Amino acid sequence: MKQIWVKKIFLFVKRKVKNFSYHKALVFIVCLALSSLLWLLNSLEKRYTSRINVPVNYVDFPKDKQLSNSLPNSFDLMVDAYGYTLLSYQLRLAFSPILLNVGELIDNSLDRGRRYKYKVPVISHKEEIEKQISSEIRILSIIPDTLVFNFSKIISKKIRVKPDLKLSFENQYSLAGEPTTVPDSFLVSGPKDILDTLKFIPTGFHSFTKLAHTIDQQVVVKQPPGVKLESKEVMLTIPVEQNTEVTFEIPIQVMNNPPETIVKTFPGKVKVTCLIGLSKYKNLDHNAFRAYINFEKISLQDPRLAVTFESHSTGILAVNYSPREVEYIIEHEK
Repeated sequence: MKQIWVKKIFLFVKRKVKNFSYHKALVFIVCLALSSLLWLLNSLEKRYTSRINVPVNYVDFPKDKQLSNSLPNSFDLMVDAYGYTLLSYQLRLAFSPILLNVGELIDNSLDRGRRYKYKVPVISHKEEIEKQISSEIRILSIIPDTLVFNFSKIISKKIRVKPDLKLSFENQYSLAGEPTTVPDSFLVSGPKDILDTLKFIPTGFHSFTKLAHTIDQQVVVKQPPGVKLESKEVMLTIPVEQNTEVTFEIPIQVMNNPPETIVKTFPGKVKVTCLIGLSKYKNLDHNAFRAYINFEKISLQDPRLAVTFESHSTGILAVNYSPREVEYIIEHEK
């Protein structure tokens, strides 16, 4: 019984479709399209409230200040406009950013740059924003509602350049002096709070191995964030020279011996051997070295006494002396 009813329904639908001509179908589709279009046009003539997002660019920052915080790169706007205006705006593939003049925002109603933190109500500038978006759109609210500008005072300061190096040398070669740069310092401009903590400007890291001659090379410096440098390069000089070994003798002195007491050591001198650069050899002063024994350390159980050695000479790469201990005798003056 069920199959009979299904068959009757199928035949009824088939007869109706055959009776529905192509012309009638075309007229129906056209009427449907026109009515939909009229409905859409009628809807677009009405005003709507909607939320749109627009990008923001900030221009004309104060030249004597530097921003130390981040700013929003877009605004969420609650707007009122006709439907066709909103539709036109939403159909754009890319929106032109709103341009905000920072100098004008903070200068007009504030104290002419003596402050470094400003809070600007965005809604107070909604007319300017409306002009940039569309004269047919009315802004109801803006998120964020306030822009905060934290500035640091821009100052200039001379800061030294510091080479960042790793060095190794051929045998019998060493530094003839500290590595230097030309210029040796930069005039650096930036926020005062940054420059107050900036002790030096480092160069890029460089490693030199088996050095046997002076290096002169242009190198790049690392620019610290938030500051401006006069230049990005310096001439690096690494002075290298050959070493020489110098040997000489100095007398052994006696410290803290009582009056009318004479102490003689055997031997009476120590042999000093120094490794020094050739450029410093002519300035080597033997009087900058001292060897002595301390009378107060004399012990009857030990016939030998340690020799204390001191060097006050600069530029010495290595120094050695011998002997480290000496024998002695004590004599009393009559």
